[in-house]
Amino acid sequence: AENPIIFEEVLVDEYQDTNTLQSSLIDALKPRSLFCVGDYDQSIYAFNGANIENIGTFPDRYPGASVFTLKINYRSTAPILSLANRVIERNERIYPKKLEVGRKGKSHPPRLLMYNELFDQYQAISHAIKTTHLPNDQIAIIFRNNASADGIEASLRELGIPCKRKGGTSFFEAKEVKFLLDLLVLLVNPKDMMAFIHVFDYAKGTGSALAKDFFHCLTHFGEGDLVSGVLSPTLFNLPKLNPKKNIQLGLFDDDLEIGSISRFASLDLGEEIRAHPLLKHPRLSTEGVLFFREYWLFVRSVKQSKNPSTILQKAIESKFYQDIVEKLSTQRAQLKSGEIDEEKKKLSRERISRKARLLLDLSKPYKELRRFVNAMVLGGNELSEGEGVNLLTVHASKGLEFSEVYVVDLMDGRFPNRKLMSKGGSIEEERRLFYVAVTRAKDKLHLSLAKTDRVKKLDFIPSPFLYEAGLLKGEAPAS
Repeated sequence: AENPIIFEEVLVDEYQDTNTLQSSLIDALKPRSLFCVGDYDQSIYAFNGANIENIGTFPDRYPGASVFTLKINYRSTAPILSLANRVIERNERIYPKKLEVGRKGKSHPPRLLMYNELFDQYQAISHAIKTTHLPNDQIAIIFRNNASADGIEASLRELGIPCKRKGGTSFFEAKEVKFLLDLLVLLVNPKDMMAFIHVFDYAKGTGSALAKDFFHCLTHFGEGDLVSGVLSPTLFNLPKLNPKKNIQLGLFDDDLEIGSISRFASLDLGEEIRAHPLLKHPRLSTEGVLFFREYWLFVRSVKQSKNPSTILQKAIESKFYQDIVEKLSTQRAQLKSGEIDEEKKKLSRERISRKARLLLDLSKPYKELRRFVNAMVLGGNELSEGEGVNLLTVHASKGLEFSEVYVVDLMDGRFPNRKLMSKGGSIEEERRLFYVAVTRAKDKLHLSLAKTDRVKKLDFIPSPFLYEAGLLKGEAPAS
């Protein structure tokens, strides 16, 4: 460069997470003083391009550089640090380090929690948190994969325990879950116009404004009751939805209605749908009437049902829910080119199915639909915001600390994540992730796993890290 910028001092934090380009840039600056801070054992961003060799080769690239090792840990108790050291020692030691305890006082040994089934694990942890005297915001549940979070969040919600999720979308904010809950809300509270609009937004060609029109029409047909307006209307004239628009429009109402109904003559709707006054609506499209038919069939199928799980099962099996699953999974599998990644679509369908199954599991203890809806929906925003239990991926937990930590789903395949390892990851990186997770705990550490997943019909074996930590005897089975 003609006019190089001379830096007296350059300070780099989190040096272990720099990528090759960033390292080259730092090297090219050639400052008079370079001060890098990092922890070789906390390099966990290889998936994002981080190159652990940057910190690993620092003394070679800067001969004569001084290396200072910070060994005293002021966060965790001796038993937690001892466990962390036992595991991370299995990795290559570029910078020899054994953490020493910098705090005194009472300590609790890390606990191993083993459950028969995946969901049993989440529910048991939620019940344990319910009975603790520790403030919720001082508790963290840490997981390797976002898939673990749904069951935990739902179990906490069921017990009325507030939580905040970082590093993923809330289970209850997922479109497929919101759709099912909105269907149930309408059965409990037919006056909930927003729930109706959310449901009918999925009808092709029906936006929010038109869905609002349909809601007013159906409520009018039922003389104030939406369900009656859907199944057994007593009024058959369209309400004056926008009387200010054109006062003379009323002269042509009959012609509009006749023209509207005749558009659906070729559709196989059945007599009851064909006779329904909603078909008189001039803006009802073919897709709209077919969507309404599916909604009509669902409402009719659950009219006599009181049991939440029975109603939810029928919603999941309904054609219009399956159409929505198809739509959402296709959207989520669409590549930038516009093509559909079939493998991604299949995976998306599995995730949607798992969420539906989880919601169904949550409904089984309830005998009344209203109580289930109240537990899942009412107060939901309050339970997902503010001071609550922290639900975190390992990556999102980095740099944080909590009095009590649960590291969940410690099964081989999940943690370590063998799928990501096969795509360029490594057991060393997974071990560093485990090290980061357990060293978030200040006072109490719980490591948990399940033996089976009944939804996917899988059997699990424990994570090799539990053997390395000394919580399970012997050597980890070969995987």
